[in-house]
Amino acid sequence: LAASAFAQMAPKPGPEVKKLDYFVGTWTVDGTIGQGPWGAGGKFTSTDTSEWMPGNYFLVRHSDFKMPPELGGDGKATSFMGYDTDQNTYTYDAFNSQGRRERSKGTVSGDGWTWTSTQNYGGQEVQQKRTIKVLSPASYGIKFEVSLDGTNWMTFMDAKATKK
Repeated sequence: LAASAFAQMAPKPGPEVKKLDYFVGTWTVDGTIGQGPWGAGGKFTSTDTSEWMPGNYFLVRHSDFKMPPELGGDGKATSFMGYDTDQNTYTYDAFNSQGRRERSKGTVSGDGWTWTSTQNYGGQEVQQKRTIKVLSPASYGIKFEVSLDGTNWMTFMDAKATKK
C-alpha cells in the first residue's frame, strides 16, 4: 500500500529532463587532447550509447574509449545524466575502468550545455568545465577545460560527436 501511494505521489519527469533526450542514441566522438602538464596529448575516440532508464528520469550512457597511453589508454565508462529539481541543476555522474569518478553539475542555455566539476589529481584540486555546443540534430562540439585557480583556463580537449 505504501509503495502504491508513493508511486502516485512521484512526479512525472519535467520538461528539463526531456531536454536530455537529445543525447539518446549511439554517438561517435573524435577529438584531440592538447599538450599540457598531463603530457604530449594526442588523438582520442569514443563510442557512446545512451538510453533512458525505466521511468525516463535518467539517461545511462556506456562508452568505449581509446586514449593516448600516457593518459591511461583504452577503457570503458558508464555515466548517468539527470536533473535535480531540488537544486535546479542537471547532474552527470561517471565511472570509468581506470578508477576515476566524475560528478558534475550542468546548465543549458539555448544550444549550449555547460558542465562543471572539481577533481583531485595527485593531490592537486583541478576545476573542470565541459562545454557542449549543439551543431545539428546529429552532431555537437565538445570543449573540455581545466583550471587550478578557477580564473585561468587551459583547453584539455576538443572533440566532435556525431550520431550514428
